[in-house]
Amino acid sequence: MENATKALIMAGGILIALMILGALMLMFNNLSSYQKQNETTAEQVQIAEFNNQYMPYEKENLTIMELKSVYHKIKSNNEKYPEYKINHNIENVVKTKPWKTYFLEEQNNKFIDIPDQVVMDSVFKCKNIGYSKEGRINKMLFEQIN
Repeated sequence: MENATKALIMAGGILIALMILGALMLMFNNLSSYQKQNETTAEQVQIAEFNNQYMPYEKENLTIMELKSVYHKIKSNNEKYPEYKINHNIENVVKTKPWKTYFLEEQNNKFIDIPDQVVMDSVFKCKNIGYSKEGRINKMLFEQIN
């Protein structure tokens, strides 16, 4: 009888140990899943913050000064974070407009003052925004509309 009691105590101890081990494994799995969810959420927030810097320029009536501003943001981003490079371009440029020379000189890091008349006469729109597979903006295409 004494051996049976000891056997039952040992079996109970083993069952309790297995239950504790199972509970620890369950907690570890939940913690791991929670950590992955937090990382995904943090990454999505970072991508949204990155994209929100450029979304105000997704409109139909951009002035040349707004175009200059987004150009400088893109240039700064491309220098700081080459892995998140944003390609940009302007289409349908009216070749007789003098702003084109100013903008091209800006692209060569020689931005000069643009005359007020050129600023007032130039209107652009954001024609297309491209996204990378993770959802970051990686392309902006602008078009002159006047």
